[in-house]
Amino acid sequence: MKVVLVYLGRKGGGPVYSLEIAKRMQHKTDLFCVISEQVDNFKAWQERVEKIAAIKTYTNLQEFALSFFDWPRLLTLRRKIKEFKPDVIYFPFFHFWLLLIGWWFPKVPKVYTAHDPILHQGEKNSLMGLLQKKLIKKSQRVIILSAALKPAIPKPADSIDVIPHGIFDYYLEQAKGERGKQHPPTLLFFGRILDYKGLDILLKAFPLIQKAVPEARLLIAGSGSVEPYQSLLSNQEGIILNNKWIDDKDVAGYFLQADVLVCPYRDASQSGAIPVAYVFKMPVIATKTGGLVEQVDDQKTGFLVGKDNVQELAMACIGLLQNTAQRMSMGEAGYKKATSEWGWESISDRVLTSLKKAISGN
Repeated sequence: MKVVLVYLGRKGGGPVYSLEIAKRMQHKTDLFCVISEQVDNFKAWQERVEKIAAIKTYTNLQEFALSFFDWPRLLTLRRKIKEFKPDVIYFPFFHFWLLLIGWWFPKVPKVYTAHDPILHQGEKNSLMGLLQKKLIKKSQRVIILSAALKPAIPKPADSIDVIPHGIFDYYLEQAKGERGKQHPPTLLFFGRILDYKGLDILLKAFPLIQKAVPEARLLIAGSGSVEPYQSLLSNQEGIILNNKWIDDKDVAGYFLQADVLVCPYRDASQSGAIPVAYVFKMPVIATKTGGLVEQVDDQKTGFLVGKDNVQELAMACIGLLQNTAQRMSMGEAGYKKATSEWGWESISDRVLTSLKKAISGN
């Protein structure tokens, strides 16, 4: 089976997710990867994947608009895929060029992993939402990361494969002996700051947490506007705010400074931060929404609390910050869950099965 994997994104968890699958899949089938020249982990792709081609994509809105008129570049992309003569094309993440690729190769089956098949609360990228719906419709099979998302996919159930997010053990390589350093009891809110992620709920809970655990800290790391939260951030002691895009090489450092990952989301497909937390044996407190209920085993790898419930969130955080033994036990359980259920060998096998089904029409 000849597979073309097309990943044209640049930042975040996508480059790691796609590379981890590609690394394993290349030993199980004939794999050719097309990636962006601007991808953050470009050197890792070069070192770890045998057959790759790099295409210049875009880095800002202006370049994005102009890219659709750069026909020499687009035709080079088309030619590289055509020369490989794929049996199937796999898209591990959304990109605005993917529908164009589908149009070029109408007879080649496509499989698409829809990480966020519906827009989250407060997101306004309606163009992406519209194009993703078309991509889902045009793909022979769709992979989703949690069973909770099945109703959001407008396709027959037998053309949808549920394959969970893989473990991000890649970040352990960045730890470099830093694990075990002492720090005050610390909660971590990690990732892009968007309305649906409920940072305001955590900020409202934090004074209650500090009342019970005076030395507690809250580490907030991620890009996005903090303007809506200024009234909650002002005059609060113990909050460390790193309001910037977190480069891949810096991810491990934030998890090493914390004890509990908090995901107070109002809605969620799943969280890429949870597999990272489990790698560092860190328990997770998350809300009972979307795919989070499949990632967190309540009272085993962490706690699940009600949406928008400040009091319940505060009590869960206090409980784990005060109980070192429980925190360590849950961290170990999270690590065991991730390594046993979310290993990349197993994930890549399941993706390959989906690709084979797309070719056979089953």
